Amino acid sequence: MVSSRPTSSTSRGTKKTRRGGADCDTARIGFVGAGKLATAIITGLISQRGQVDPKRIYVSAPTTINTDSLKITYPGIHTSKRNIDIFGRFDCDIVFICCPPNVIRSLYKIGGSRPAALTTNFIPNMRHPVYIISLVFGFTVQQIKECLLNPENPGRYTAQFFRCVISHPIAYGVGHWWIDTEPDSERFPNLVREIFTRIALIEYVPESLLDTVCIIVGSGITFCYYFINAIADGAVKKGMPRKMAVKFAAKIASSTSQTILTTDINANQLKEDASSPSGGAIYGQMILDKSEVSSGICGAIEASYKRSQTLALTGKTENIE
Repeated sequence: MVSSRPTSSTSRGTKKTRRGGADCDTARIGFVGAGKLATAIITGLISQRGQVDPKRIYVSAPTTINTDSLKITYPGIHTSKRNIDIFGRFDCDIVFICCPPNVIRSLYKIGGSRPAALTTNFIPNMRHPVYIISLVFGFTVQQIKECLLNPENPGRYTAQFFRCVISHPIAYGVGHWWIDTEPDSERFPNLVREIFTRIALIEYVPESLLDTVCIIVGSGITFCYYFINAIADGAVKKGMPRKMAVKFAAKIASSTSQTILTTDINANQLKEDASSPSGGAIYGQMILDKSEVSSGICGAIEASYKRSQTLALTGKTENIE
């Protein structure tokens, strides 16, 4: 792998004038925020098929709780407590905004009609292309721009902004990435596509639906793990070893999902096709219906959305009911 680019003022100036943009082997990838999703993306990039040298990863967070752990796991990662370093001192080419929505909301409260800068000072005019990708629930691309670009001259930047949702399994090289731009279009940067198609399937979703996608992906994955574990519990209750039971349940979940995606047949119809008259499956479904499992899962999605919306609208992190 190519080592980090030099950081002296002279060499940086030379670098910026000679390159129109980085490539897959030199691009610096930055993260504003070091939570679970940022960690999952970093893990996928380094540990899985991403093949990215840790020295090309840069992370900013207000505390060192998560960044210290990252540096131990992946020696060579660069960290800072200052968000501005991602764009200034570290000079990243691709930047993920991974902070919680309450952080962005607090900037609007501080700044009033015009938000305060996420990076304390607005980001510098980077003389090479920089791709800024927001994963923040509840805030549009335009709102994220207002937290980063100098409002006195926003047109002087060479930055491109995108909004997306990334699933946690990206940590294991099997994630999905839903973005507000057609991934095969000219607007979608080749650099981003070439690096991230190694560890995720990239698909287009209109920005208007990304908040809903965020909840389905973020909470839905958790609920799927919950359901797989519940199926495994039933097998364990009947004498199957735990490890074997979990594998069987996961394989069933995987093949079921692939059937829906491959055939495009409605899940209800497939459920009927798999249930024999007076068979065990229909008796089990009656127990699920009696326990209101379906409405419970639907309610859980709604509760997740409401909680995320509360964080985005109020900026408060304590329990609000």
